[in-house]
Amino acid sequence: MSDASWPANRRITIVDLQEATDRGERWAMLTCYDTLTAGVFEEAGVRALLVGDTSGQVVLGYPDTVPVTMDELVPMVRAVVRGTTTALVVADLPFGSYQAGPQTAFASAVRFLKEGGAQAVKLEGGRRVLPQVKMLTAAGIPVMGHLGLTPQSVNVLGGMRRVQGRGDAGDELLADVRALQAAGVFAVVLESVPADLGRRVAEELRVPVVGIGAGPHCDASIMVWQDMAGLTTGRLPRFVKRYADSRGLLLAAARQYVGEVADLRYPDQAHSYA
Repeated sequence: MSDASWPANRRITIVDLQEATDRGERWAMLTCYDTLTAGVFEEAGVRALLVGDTSGQVVLGYPDTVPVTMDELVPMVRAVVRGTTTALVVADLPFGSYQAGPQTAFASAVRFLKEGGAQAVKLEGGRRVLPQVKMLTAAGIPVMGHLGLTPQSVNVLGGMRRVQGRGDAGDELLADVRALQAAGVFAVVLESVPADLGRRVAEELRVPVVGIGAGPHCDASIMVWQDMAGLTTGRLPRFVKRYADSRGLLLAAARQYVGEVADLRYPDQAHSYA
């Protein structure tokens, strides 16, 4: 895909993403939570950045995404927006910020757009959140859906390692994505489902399907950036591909720094003021 297909002097919009999908061009999305990495990812050609509630685990140290609040996410959204000029910034509505109904969802989404500067929001769920989706889109707020494994429902699903959408559950998921598209979402994240179901969803929907553990047939792909860059440790989902060993690189640099301080090699004359 040529960079010439994308705007170079303005923010990418949901229309640009749809046009790329209509042309058959696949595009990449990453999570992001701070200014410096946002600028790096934009320079690399990442078209959309999600300020996700995954920050609860990879930034704030929570065991899952449930405890994350709007007050914690809004400053991260601001930071990502400040660090970019072209990438579309999507803010993740955290648990408790939209489930109570359309008015609650609207108030939360408005905070992300007005205080954070985001261009769109994401929420989890299918037909049960249609009133919220309709309220937001009617108000001019772009909404990205999220189906399959929905991390905010970890306590109902029984964990984060369970593949969703097998058997009859696949037909239910298809009904959900159809309903979300009819309600006006501009894209749907599809997480941890069989590849064949990912293909069926991508063929069914006109709007972009953004896969994470949903097989090779989706219109776009998203990963948690710390997983992608090899910063996280432990047992990771099968769909995670490490493109670097950022943890190893950072560990080596920190060890060298610690050693040089202990050995009185840093700071030296070259790193001191006359």
